[in-house]
Amino acid sequence: MSTRLTTILFTTSLALLIAAPAYAQKGRGDDVGMGRWTEKPSIEHIHGTLDRIETGPCPDTTGRAYIGTHLFVRTEDGRELNIHLGPADQVKAFAEELETGQKIEIEGFQTPKLEANHYIAKSVTAGEQSLQLRDDNLRPFWAGDRDRRRERDQERDMDRRSGQRRDRRR
Repeated sequence: MSTRLTTILFTTSLALLIAAPAYAQKGRGDDVGMGRWTEKPSIEHIHGTLDRIETGPCPDTTGRAYIGTHLFVRTEDGRELNIHLGPADQVKAFAEELETGQKIEIEGFQTPKLEANHYIAKSVTAGEQSLQLRDDNLRPFWAGDRDRRRERDQERDMDRRSGQRRDRRR
């Protein structure tokens, strides 16, 4: 085999080996975030007891954060629910204050691609503590300011067209 063909085969194989695990880490969720859905899922009120808290890789994530925090809640009828809080770094302080065995209330919703016992939390209340995770459009608060991002992108595009650089410090 020629050196060129060997190089092409090696490069292609390497690209496939790198791309496959990265693609596999993408969750089962939707490509478009909840904030952009025109028809929102209904919000359910969940009451139960906190069984455990787990932080680690989430196979259902669709966002940028691969490590998420989940609450496992036992309902009054004995079902165990997996409540997706959000990216571990965004909910860490709240999760550290929770204690297993305490009563907990969740406003949450399901999407068609989640398993039957999985919910995404909109808000969580445990004792005197409350955490609002998503707005009324179900857009997570950690998603950032979309309008500011759009403005920054428009400025960048204008700079590219004009060939100028701007001082972006504000």
